[in-house]
Amino acid sequence: MDDDGTIVTPETAPPTGSNPNAVCPYCDRPFTRERLRDLHVGERHENCTADERAAYEVAREAESEDLFTYHLKVAGGLGALYAILFLLAIVGFTL
Repeated sequence: MDDDGTIVTPETAPPTGSNPNAVCPYCDRPFTRERLRDLHVGERHENCTADERAAYEVAREAESEDLFTYHLKVAGGLGALYAILFLLAIVGFTL
């Protein structure tokens, strides 16, 4: 939502000269990946079919796994950064 309470709709047009890999069968919105289309259909269109609902569940699970992996990488990176800074502080104070 915007500051004045209006709903902001992002630009969804694909770049000029490119073909979308998937298009929503209900609102014709283009998507770069089928998984993104499946997530959109499951979240935005209540009248989706059972197959589309199953594809949504699979896509949601895959998205959840990817997000968990991303969080692990961020936590590992922050831990490594902390360890490096800690070791540099020890070396710096012993000189």
